[in-house]
Amino acid sequence: MKKVLLDHLRHYWVIYLTLCCVLFAGVVFGAIGVKALGQTKSQELADFFYNLLLQQPKTIEAGFIKQLARDYFIMMAGIWVLGLTVIGTPLVYLIVFTRGFILGFTIAFIINLKKMLGLGLVVFTIILPSVLAIPCLLLAAGLATIFSFLLLQGRNTGNILRQDFLYYCAASFLICLGAVVAGVLQGYFSIAGLHIFNL
Repeated sequence: MKKVLLDHLRHYWVIYLTLCCVLFAGVVFGAIGVKALGQTKSQELADFFYNLLLQQPKTIEAGFIKQLARDYFIMMAGIWVLGLTVIGTPLVYLIVFTRGFILGFTIAFIINLKKMLGLGLVVFTIILPSVLAIPCLLLAAGLATIFSFLLLQGRNTGNILRQDFLYYCAASFLICLGAVVAGVLQGYFSIAGLHIFNL
């Protein structure tokens, strides 16, 4: 499995490098977006953040965990569907950029609001789960882009299409499972983070 993955990344490294750059650009623009907020908007978001903390479960609840896992599943399923179309690649890149923007904005906003306490909260509740979530996102987006390019090149007949399609579906399924696990972990880390940092 590891050799197959490394060979795949080596063969399509340009696509994955592009996706990494798009994600990084999203993170940077998200962080810059926090600086661009006015005083009024910053206060409104701060109030929203504190209300969110109050509404978040303080103990492990199945519904909360399932919601996060379902969100990740829906995102991965959407990327998979876009990969089945020739014109879906720009939307895949838009999803990656948007996820990066949300990540960068959230991290910068929490740190700006809670300082060192916010840094600890970010590391524990966002960055640690992202160690699994981000690779899953990039792999799913990369596979969708590659399959769209294969369709665009005309490899859409006979056994070649069947083989590529089965490989795409099987790999996407495994990545989706990883993303769901990332959602579950994020739920557990979020709840534990509130206790650790007494929020």
